[in-house]
Amino acid sequence: MSTELMGWVKEQVAASGLDEPVGQVVLAATVGPEALDAYLDYGTAPDVDVSAAEGPSKTDGTFLTSVEVEGFRGIGETTQVNIAPRPGLTIIAGRNGSGKSSMAEALELVLTGSTYRWAAKSSSIQWSERWRNLHHQRARIRVDAVEEGHGPISITATWPDTATTHDQYTTVVQRHTSGRPVVLNDLADLGWAASLEQYRPMPSYDELGGLLESGQSKLYDALASILGVQQITDAWGLVKDRLKQRKAPLGLVDAQRKSLQKQAAQLTDDRAITAATLLRKTAPDSAALRALATGTQTLSGPLAELRSLAIVEFPHSIGEVRGVADRIRAAITGLASVADDAAGLSQRELARLELLEQAITVHSEHGDMTCPVCRQGSLDAAWAATSRELAAQRRQQAQAYDLARQTLDLARSDLRKILTPRPRALQSAPTTAVAEAIAAARTSWERFIDIPPGDGYDAALAEAQHIEQQIENLLPALADLRAAVSSEIERLDDAWQPLASQIATWCDAFDAASADKPIIDRLTAAEKWLKENDLRLKNERLAPITDGAKHAWSKLRQESNIEIGNLQLAGTSTRRRVQIDAAIDGTPTDGIPVLSQGELHALALSLFIPRATMASSPFRFLILDDPIQAMDPAKVDGLVDLLGEIAATRQVIVLSHDDRLPAAVRRSSIDATILEVSRTSGSKVKIRTHADPAKRYLSDAFAMITAYENHQLADAALRRTLPGMLRFALEAAAKDRYFSRAVANGEDLHKVEGTWAGAETTRKKVGLAVFGEPRSHNELAAWATPHHRKFGLINAGVAMHEGLRSDVDPKQAAKTVERLIADVRDAS
Repeated sequence: MSTELMGWVKEQVAASGLDEPVGQVVLAATVGPEALDAYLDYGTAPDVDVSAAEGPSKTDGTFLTSVEVEGFRGIGETTQVNIAPRPGLTIIAGRNGSGKSSMAEALELVLTGSTYRWAAKSSSIQWSERWRNLHHQRARIRVDAVEEGHGPISITATWPDTATTHDQYTTVVQRHTSGRPVVLNDLADLGWAASLEQYRPMPSYDELGGLLESGQSKLYDALASILGVQQITDAWGLVKDRLKQRKAPLGLVDAQRKSLQKQAAQLTDDRAITAATLLRKTAPDSAALRALATGTQTLSGPLAELRSLAIVEFPHSIGEVRGVADRIRAAITGLASVADDAAGLSQRELARLELLEQAITVHSEHGDMTCPVCRQGSLDAAWAATSRELAAQRRQQAQAYDLARQTLDLARSDLRKILTPRPRALQSAPTTAVAEAIAAARTSWERFIDIPPGDGYDAALAEAQHIEQQIENLLPALADLRAAVSSEIERLDDAWQPLASQIATWCDAFDAASADKPIIDRLTAAEKWLKENDLRLKNERLAPITDGAKHAWSKLRQESNIEIGNLQLAGTSTRRRVQIDAAIDGTPTDGIPVLSQGELHALALSLFIPRATMASSPFRFLILDDPIQAMDPAKVDGLVDLLGEIAATRQVIVLSHDDRLPAAVRRSSIDATILEVSRTSGSKVKIRTHADPAKRYLSDAFAMITAYENHQLADAALRRTLPGMLRFALEAAAKDRYFSRAVANGEDLHKVEGTWAGAETTRKKVGLAVFGEPRSHNELAAWATPHHRKFGLINAGVAMHEGLRSDVDPKQAAKTVERLIADVRDAS
């Protein structure tokens, strides 16, 4: 990218307030693909040096000097057209079939490799195959030009005699430096390739017509291509391409996300249900999804309940249950065995036993005495011995009974300890597949803990029998439940695991793609900025072309009531278009549909000419092939006026098939060279100069003399005006000679023009033509020693101010200037 354009981009990025990373993307893209990739991949800031940005650089101008054609199209023997390499207007006129268009096509083919006419014709193969002249076997085209600051250039295309198609030629490009030719590889070494496409200085009538008829997109491209902002357009395209590449993985994972979401929504697994909910979001929580997929996330749902059910077991073994039942029965048996002996041990008897034991204790401590209770019996040694034996026997019976009773109570207490409440997990079924098994287990568990009410031996026996019976039902029911739950979990896992694996893989892909999200956001913002500023800058740079087009249209429209206003590029991609403001008698309308064929062609010229004559074009020549077709006489006069303006700074060459354009030039005051082309048998094409500015002024001078001789012009009037006409002729010839030689030698046109403008007198201008540079008065006087040169300078110089002397024959004065002009043209 040019430093000027890069400087503009950098300035606009700073002024627009873009985030710094987005601005770096814009700048990197304008530098090129390597710089953009380096910034996107590694964060390497682009190297942007705009220190040399000093505005658009001036391109050296190129003028044509001759076109030589042999054996091509309608030209047989070698035909050469010589053109002065300087600004000016040259008309090459000839009837249809004279060979003039063949010259234009030859020039276009050598410079571009094709011609618009051949490319645009539906029968282009026939056109491109019929390139060789029927009357001449050898085919060759040579184009000579001169480039300011460099010197002459020659481009020669030669076909072998065996060639059958137009593209079988060999091109030799030479740059003549210091008198020695330097052979270049091809036209690309001249740096013209892009400029020939952008500025295209040689449109045909067909191309001009196609400019507006080929559609809005092509018209848009034709104008956009010359605005010097292609690098921004390329940067925009580059960013769009990288954005598409970076978004592609996200697009892929998003499509996969939608597919996974649909799959998950079809499963009843709570993992799948949760995953389906998460996957509904465009940017789901990949960490949560990955935890689901790998089983590291704890869920509360059917699967969690199933996993709880899978570990439900009765907390006591069947041996423990049976052991408790056995202990109850043993305790009952033990209690029954002592029950008979302890049958009389009522509470009253136990109280009497305790009283007896107390009496024995009193006797033991205090000796024989009268019974302190009844006061009748005697507590003596015999009584004590008998009573002690009886008390011991009764106490033993009471203790045995108490122990048996406690054993039974403990056994029944153990029974109640194994009556574990039903787990909450058995409250309901998480899935219908395990509902029946859960109901059976719940019923069995509830029956197990529902012991018969009551007390005593029978109740205890019933309890023992109950738990033994119910444990036989409960344990198989729980085993069946675990089997059903395991089967259901396995079924859910079988459905979930493939999806889980896909989700885990997707999470990795999503995370990798999402890592580019900041870059995608920057690319998106940069793409938007470049799109907007690409169009804005194009329209800014289109403004001068718009002004030029409006000016050209003002010249060409003549009697048309249609006014052309602003041009503006709009839209993008397939919707790009050129908006042309127009008005009919002041009423706004759509510009193109209302135009006639002639007006369309005039508008195409109005658009083309500013494009082809931009200051940035390296070509100082403009070639128009038959531009006046479908033009009415008024528009032809307007075209001549416009071409005259352009010819002040450009080498303008116009090919015309009829005499309307030369006639319009003759009617105007514009200096122009008119060449006539004629074609005879055997495709022999002749070129002769019909008129050039010097000849035209000389012709007018001799016409004045003839009028004088026929007494149609007074002597005083003739002698006052004739020197001026002769001076115009001499200076025109001198300018043509000086400019042609100076530019051909590689001198800068601006310098040449400055030197010419600095020559205030006719003598100095002739000196420039003769010597190629300013010389002293004496050197010119020495050159002008011959009589006709000396007096020619006087008749076209001093006499301009004083009038032609009365002793000078007007016709002889004109002839001396005519001879002087011939010498100036031949000066070496």
